[in-house]
Amino acid sequence: MLEYRDLQSVHRHEVATVTSPSFVQPVPRVQNLHLVPKPVLEAMRAGWLTGTHPERSVTLTKLFDVYVTEEGLVFTHDRKLITQTITQHSPDECERAFERVRCAQDVPEVTASSLLLRKRGDHNYGHWLVELLPRLWLAEQFMTPELLVVPHADHAMTHVIRDSIVLSSARPHQFLALDNQAVCFFKELSIVEGLTDHGVYMSPLAFAKTDIMREAVPQIAPQRLYVARPGSPRCVVQEENLLALLHRHGFRVVDPAGLTFLEQIQLFKNAECVVGVMGAGMTNILFCPPGAKVITLAPATMPDTFFAFIAGLRGLEYHELRGQMMDAETTRWDAPFSIMAAQLAALLEG
Repeated sequence: MLEYRDLQSVHRHEVATVTSPSFVQPVPRVQNLHLVPKPVLEAMRAGWLTGTHPERSVTLTKLFDVYVTEEGLVFTHDRKLITQTITQHSPDECERAFERVRCAQDVPEVTASSLLLRKRGDHNYGHWLVELLPRLWLAEQFMTPELLVVPHADHAMTHVIRDSIVLSSARPHQFLALDNQAVCFFKELSIVEGLTDHGVYMSPLAFAKTDIMREAVPQIAPQRLYVARPGSPRCVVQEENLLALLHRHGFRVVDPAGLTFLEQIQLFKNAECVVGVMGAGMTNILFCPPGAKVITLAPATMPDTFFAFIAGLRGLEYHELRGQMMDAETTRWDAPFSIMAAQLAALLEG
């Protein structure tokens, strides 16, 4: 039976505690709130409406004799799940991870001092850049990990992981890429806790070296960008109408999935306006200059505050345009939705 353990009750060494500064998160400008289901609004309330976020502690802790599996779930030597490593994992995923650890045989043992850079959804470009990479930046202030534990990702995402580390860290690193199904035993594993709480909180420290990455890439002429998501079920119906409008306003259509990490930074670092459907590619707004206008197109059913947090902390002019779901009964957010061209036009001209 799965049992849980609090971090404070396990064998550990508290390496450091850092104070994340207080900040004021502006309430996002959102159109068509009447389309958003009440449970979705409630889910976003803390992220949208907290306003002043007080100081918080961010901790770097070294654990001893632990198992790792799934997307960063950590179990003690006697196979108790450490509660603080659960990040949006469902109960079923936790149970599945426990069974995997309980039944695992010939588990590989890592003796090198390691840093865990994994969480739920860690194959996602945005989660990596905002919620995982900054853990390395913080850890490097107090230790030199011999091994970085990262997700086993596809070719493109693997390059993003490696390139983003090289661009923002002066030290060479060894990597251990873990598949979600793998079970690995670590003699020493460090974890960072408190930088983000997905949907509810995002520390200013998550952008501690973002500008270092921006400045490492050559500048190009100012851009107006439309971030495309070809083939995605989360899409705007009759997108061609929006594209015609955007073309008249001088926008360039880009698909970040087809670009290298450095190419994405270069495109966005001097962007004056970015429009796009809510998704991983829009994470690149974190590379935009302060004051850039961002217009996120979002399904009414999508409970997400991620991009509003990025925009608030990076000093961007953020607008969110919620769209009607084509299936009025759906609760899914990976589904087609409509956007009124006139509303987008007004935001572009405003």
